[in-house]
Amino acid sequence: MVDMAIDAGLDDQGMLPDGAIADLRVVTDMPAAQALIAAITPDMIHTGYQHPVFLATWLESVGCRPMFVQMRANGHGPVLLPLEICANGIAGFCGGRHANGSFPVGRPEDIAALADLGPDACIDTLRRAGLPTSAIILERQHRHWNGISNPFVSPASVPSPNPALSLELQGGFDKVLAKRSGKRKRKKWRNQNRKLEAIGAVTYLHPAPVDQIPMLLDRFFALKAIRFREAGISDVFADQKTRAFFRGLFTSGMATSPHSHEVHALMVGNEAVAIIGCTIHDGRLTVEFGTFDERFYNAGPGELLFFSAIRHACERGVSTFDFGIGDETYKRGWCDIETHHADTAIGLSAFGKARALLHVTRSRLVARVKADPRLWAFARKIRQMRSGSSVRP
Repeated sequence: MVDMAIDAGLDDQGMLPDGAIADLRVVTDMPAAQALIAAITPDMIHTGYQHPVFLATWLESVGCRPMFVQMRANGHGPVLLPLEICANGIAGFCGGRHANGSFPVGRPEDIAALADLGPDACIDTLRRAGLPTSAIILERQHRHWNGISNPFVSPASVPSPNPALSLELQGGFDKVLAKRSGKRKRKKWRNQNRKLEAIGAVTYLHPAPVDQIPMLLDRFFALKAIRFREAGISDVFADQKTRAFFRGLFTSGMATSPHSHEVHALMVGNEAVAIIGCTIHDGRLTVEFGTFDERFYNAGPGELLFFSAIRHACERGVSTFDFGIGDETYKRGWCDIETHHADTAIGLSAFGKARALLHVTRSRLVARVKADPRLWAFARKIRQMRSGSSVRP
């Protein structure tokens, strides 16, 4: 464990002025990081990606080096940034590319006090701390959470390249459908469902029981690998440690009350033809991943599962259904809320500053390409050509 105290600027009487950053502490020891996770209490706010189950399972499964940073404003309690140092020496949120909407952890008043100091003060404190990394890249951050500003999103932060799309579920499923071509959606669902029923017995698992999760995840990994390969995209689930993380996350998450992580599936006979994994937190259901079996493409198994999952979410009182990061046509057919996260890149050395600049430049370039339908269609075509195949939309 490493503890560092940062000079916050004492006044003439040797006292900290009101509104100063009192100190910073950084923990790089695994048992100490696990203790900080265990100390997260119900009165602290966090997203599903800083949920204790997510953080503990990630550290246990993936084994990255933790760099948990605690910072506090004078007169307030600590605020936690649960970070890790990757193989390239860059620090970011635990979970890496699988943390899709992050925010600091702490009591609301403590995070608000840091936010009141301004992001420049918080980021400057990180720069002066002598942290054991060349750069900190905080990706896919919420700008606000529960009405509180993020202390680490500054005017220099850039929008994350991909938006997150979601819809509110207040009023029940009938009201949700009424605003989204409900009659057409119901007719399509019945027709597609009949196509699958002609093949075998159709069952929707909302959610899947815990003893079926390992089988469903293995099925997902296999199907998703095919989709990634056809699209010319690297498989972010290929690593065995990452797979072990998701197996642990969804089996542990199902054991919590209420469930924090669930797998939902559409079965035809004994075979899963569509699968999604979801995080449940603060009345919000977020789809972390999903795929379907291409052999059943004409029956629309992915559409069927989402229709049923949204209906089930309404019935259980979920307030928001979040399709997660990524702009796709099938999401637009449901969603009317577009959330843009923020990336903050902080270089701490000459090398780190270059990496931070590279990240910012790449984010802006990707956002520009994706904002232009012609450029994005061309980029996808090139990517598919490089893979030697084509993929359905």
